[in-house]
Amino acid sequence: MVRLTLFLISISVSLISLAQSIEKRYSSYVSERGIVNFFRPKKLNNNVNMGVFEFDMTYVSHGDSVTVNCSINVTSVEPIVRAELINGEDKKSGENVYVIYRDITKKGYIVRLSARYQLKDIQECFSNRNPLVFCFLMKNGTTCSASYSPSQWKKDSNLVTRILSSLML
Repeated sequence: MVRLTLFLISISVSLISLAQSIEKRYSSYVSERGIVNFFRPKKLNNNVNMGVFEFDMTYVSHGDSVTVNCSINVTSVEPIVRAELINGEDKKSGENVYVIYRDITKKGYIVRLSARYQLKDIQECFSNRNPLVFCFLMKNGTTCSASYSPSQWKKDSNLVTRILSSLML
């Protein structure tokens, strides 16, 4: 009886912690355009040629694209000419890439940019076993990137893949 009770308690704790992790990463609400599915901001720390990197994603039901917004801390205010998502050899190029705003900081600039990706491309990226890399090409030729650590990737890719698959039902 004690084993059964402990087993039930451990399952309850697991389910509660899973629900909390989804709440921290995802929310949805109804709008005039449909159901807005928002993947809350995620910080990545494996960065090259940039400081802080954070991204979020928005998918509106019945659409075929996902808007990915990123905040990057850079030392140069060069225009960004290309945004890509890379898993190993697989590359997905962003469409309609534009800067939402630029803020001046003590050590450079915070740039908030937006790009659209096909829903199927986002699904493929998060179901890939290779950690996702966000790559930005600046007009001066500089490449900035941010990537998941392997442990971050395993956790977040599983969660995002589960959420995306539930949206397709």
